[in-house]
Amino acid sequence: MGQYIITDAKSGDKTLLFRNGKEVRLHSAYDPRKEAERSVSAFSKGRASIIVVSGLGLAYHVHHLRMKYPDAQIVAVERDPEAAALARQTYPEFLEGVSVITAPGKVEEIFEETDMALFRGVAHYIHRPSFGMQEDFYNGIFIDINRFFTSKISDLLTRFEFEQNWVGNILKNVHHTFGSGRAADLFGRFRGYPGIIVSAGPSLRKNFGLLAGLYDRALIVCVDTAYKVLNRRGVPAHMVMTLDAQKHSLRHFLGLKGPLPPLLADMVSFPHIARSYPGEKIFSTTSKYYTDARGEHRKESTPLMDWIERFIPPIGDIQSGGSVATSAFDLLLNLGCDPIILVGQDLAYTGREIHCSGTHHNDEWTGLYSRFVNLETINQRVVRKRKIKRVEAYGGGLVISDFVFDLYRGWFEDSARKVPVKVINATEGGARIANTGEESLSSLAARLPVRPKTPASILAGVLDKPAAADPSKLLAALGQAAEGVTTIRDMAADPAASGDAQDLLNVIEEKNLVPVFNPFLKKSSLYIARHGIDGEKAAAIIRCDIESACVRLLPLIRRCEKNVAQVMEKA
Repeated sequence: MGQYIITDAKSGDKTLLFRNGKEVRLHSAYDPRKEAERSVSAFSKGRASIIVVSGLGLAYHVHHLRMKYPDAQIVAVERDPEAAALARQTYPEFLEGVSVITAPGKVEEIFEETDMALFRGVAHYIHRPSFGMQEDFYNGIFIDINRFFTSKISDLLTRFEFEQNWVGNILKNVHHTFGSGRAADLFGRFRGYPGIIVSAGPSLRKNFGLLAGLYDRALIVCVDTAYKVLNRRGVPAHMVMTLDAQKHSLRHFLGLKGPLPPLLADMVSFPHIARSYPGEKIFSTTSKYYTDARGEHRKESTPLMDWIERFIPPIGDIQSGGSVATSAFDLLLNLGCDPIILVGQDLAYTGREIHCSGTHHNDEWTGLYSRFVNLETINQRVVRKRKIKRVEAYGGGLVISDFVFDLYRGWFEDSARKVPVKVINATEGGARIANTGEESLSSLAARLPVRPKTPASILAGVLDKPAAADPSKLLAALGQAAEGVTTIRDMAADPAASGDAQDLLNVIEEKNLVPVFNPFLKKSSLYIARHGIDGEKAAAIIRCDIESACVRLLPLIRRCEKNVAQVMEKA
């Protein structure tokens, strides 16, 4: 039993003491059940659908929370696994249906499959005796939970806004994958090589010269925002990576001087980038891998890609935390790089600047300069519009950051803690990123060895022999999809032929087009579930969405079919 002592309370129930130099009574010595009932009666979860309990003891309070809020998801956090084991042994019925977290890193596993249609927020119940012994631990876990759901909501809103555009971009990009490189072909090819992620933070200007000297000793992957900065100074990179589906991302590639490194483009990236880029191209797709609460491994693909990859070889999955730099981090993990080195990853307004000078953002601002307005003034105006906060700085002290930077910083900190490789922050400015080592790039340059086989030669060897892929399967699938969408469109336009919305959904399933239509129906499905809409009103919403989806999908599929057919003709 270690430091815990179970004794009988006056009421006949069990009570719990903790002894470690001092004695902490975790429950009443007289009536722990009544004590928990009083405490829970004074607690209100509000609209929250999840209750996080900090501190377990023997779980009397958890039992009363379950009775008071039978429809809420209850998750108990307990710092000491021994205490959690005692609770399960003593009153196992109190923890039925309750998840228990005893260590950092389990938050995603517990909450990943939460139905966001039913999510109404998180309420925090504190078991004061347990909480008082390890406040930092419990506060840290609750911060992780809030950060997780903030990211989850942000991801959901991003998907609502962009998923339909992603589908269009994928259909416009997919024909380029035949004859181009695939990220999957690179996985494991750089095992043991250092990998450097170059981002566009203000501190990047400190390391231009040093990066050039590391070209033959480390794999250098530059995010699209930063590449124009390197290109203008003649600093080479092995790959430039782009992820954004929006048109403005094309500006990162205007006015570049050759020779250019291979472009690593996500399948959802703005199509004109891959179409116009003069260098070699490699494609990847974003997927999320996670372990659910049952311990089973799950994969969440970019919309439509699970359908596309039924007919083409795997492109190569890269996980993302929402930015190109986070995708580059997972890319380097898949490639086998060790250590991973961060450069220009300020995640803060270092010197009250937003980006390193030389990005397309700064180029556009030059037109705003006047006798009264300079770059510093423009930066200040942008910063003042953000919800800023002060965070611990690289090397100590404080630096100005904001909500979005904080999300990405949390992603890097969590990832650096979990990965089996060393992560070094060589930014030399910006926010401190926990779980990374801080070291200057000059120090790294002095000790990284010259490799007999350079990263450039490894990359060239893979790209010289791209994996063969037969477009005929995809071409046939696109033809069938176009016919199916046409049928569904005609049914939706003719109420007498289509019956109700369920008839349309049945046809979508029969023709194996659920992954194709899902991105166009997801937002309304969530709206219907969240507001309890049913009957004719729900059917009318779904029917309207299906008809609109057909109008958008059919020309996209036909255009993709034509592009793939032209690839076959040239082969």
